[in-house]
Amino acid sequence: MRRNGARRGQGAVAVNRVVPSSILSLVLLAPAALAQVSPQDRAWLVVAHQTNLAEVAAGNLAAQSGHAESVRNAGRMLLDEHRALDAKLQPVAKQLGVKLPDYPNAQQKAEMQRFRRESGMQFDQTWAHVEGDGHVLAIELAVKETLHGSSPQVKQLAATALPVLKKHLGVLRQASERIAGSG
Repeated sequence: MRRNGARRGQGAVAVNRVVPSSILSLVLLAPAALAQVSPQDRAWLVVAHQTNLAEVAAGNLAAQSGHAESVRNAGRMLLDEHRALDAKLQPVAKQLGVKLPDYPNAQQKAEMQRFRRESGMQFDQTWAHVEGDGHVLAIELAVKETLHGSSPQVKQLAATALPVLKKHLGVLRQASERIAGSG
């Protein structure tokens, strides 16, 4: 059977050539879109997301369980502002095809368990110290991302997070000083 003067089988060959090349182009386009996300960018998105999850939980705990008003206030701030940072991060990660974990990492979980075992001034001291150290690390990682990241979107997220993290570190240090001064 002939179609438009073509020999038998030529029509099928032409279709087969079109379908694989269109599928191939879709397959090639997807990795190209994801290729802009370097391992550095992916790692920062995952770590920043886990940090946000941990800070929301730790902030909530401090807001409820803090002995000193400065710790309760710092906890509320961390809760609200890390939630807002994560709300900006998640859509970018999704757009770039980066799967984010559902939970904080093992060290962050262990810190939460430590916080839950303590109360009163001991809770406040431990919480402010551990949170301060965590924010120093988060600042270092955000600076590294802004300098060495590849994706403009991810670098912008890190740049947006930096002043927030620095503000948190200042508040946590002030809370630690107040706790030390009252003890």
